[in-house]
Amino acid sequence: MHNQILKTKEIGEKSLNWIKNSLLVLVSTVVTLIVVEIILRVFLGEVLYTGKVGRSLYYSNPLFEVTPNGAVHYASDTPLRSLAIYYNKFEYETKHHTNNMGFISDVNYTKDSSKDGIIFLGDSFTAGVGSTTPWLQTLNHKIKDKNLYSFGVTGTGQENFYRLYQNFKDSLNYNTIVIMSISDDLHRKLWYPLTVRDKLYFCREKSTKEQCLKGYPLMHLIDYNLDRDTLLMPDELYLKKAYRVLRNGIHKKIHNKTTKKYTPPKRIDIKYIADIKKLADKEGKRVLFIHIPEKGEVENGEYRYDIANDIEKLGIEYYPILKTYKWDRSMYHIHDGHPNNKGYENLSKIVEGILGL
Repeated sequence: MHNQILKTKEIGEKSLNWIKNSLLVLVSTVVTLIVVEIILRVFLGEVLYTGKVGRSLYYSNPLFEVTPNGAVHYASDTPLRSLAIYYNKFEYETKHHTNNMGFISDVNYTKDSSKDGIIFLGDSFTAGVGSTTPWLQTLNHKIKDKNLYSFGVTGTGQENFYRLYQNFKDSLNYNTIVIMSISDDLHRKLWYPLTVRDKLYFCREKSTKEQCLKGYPLMHLIDYNLDRDTLLMPDELYLKKAYRVLRNGIHKKIHNKTTKKYTPPKRIDIKYIADIKKLADKEGKRVLFIHIPEKGEVENGEYRYDIANDIEKLGIEYYPILKTYKWDRSMYHIHDGHPNNKGYENLSKIVEGILGL
């Protein structure tokens, strides 16, 4: 009987120790997971937002229209809202308006013979994407004796610049064309917009709808008045994100699924810049090329392409403003490649000086 009591007591002590040890392990595990979660949030927050959730771009719908000669511009006389989200945080949000010709401006463009005009051909940098107030719109109000026409359209390249100029040149009074180009514009192909539900694709000019849909949408279209917080992803444990990233990385290695990095051509064909010059010469107009630096070029201290001789051979005035004016990393958004308000203010002052405005 005594031995049975001792045995029962021993079993009870072992059970109690097991429960204590289990609780200790459980508490230690929970504390460890909490510490790891905090470390991941503080030090690896952006790393764990990789792939599709790293960057999300939203524009209000409708966004684009296409001219009879295939040039893309914004929808005319429309409120335009854009939002960029990086790592589930808003990088910028802007609200602008397009005019009668479908460009970002608070004034309509007409053939005003009382003033000389300047046409600015370019992409989103010319349009002022990422800024509170488009820089050319502000500069236009500042300069009283000239009309400044912004032909900037996001995502476009030199062929679209040419087609826009070709389409609208007879509708305006002007004496100067300024090509506001970043290096990326020089090898961008002509595209047309394709909307499938709320997703917007940039389709190559000769590609079919089926071919285009094999790629990724460039942005999503939203209602102008949509509550922006609905665009943010629900938060989740960073431990779960870390597991997902690790799992995907291992899966790619096992199946040897490596994404081929796009390499821009070494030699840049500036055929459409030449075509702009030919059209301008027929009209007796002055042409300038202002080479706007991209964020990566500012960090490296040089342009990706040395096009000075090729541009100048065409009889176009070339201005490599990265080399002749001050630029630094603080003039661009933290994650996005567009200039911030400080960067656009710098660009505006440079253009004002070059043109003697």
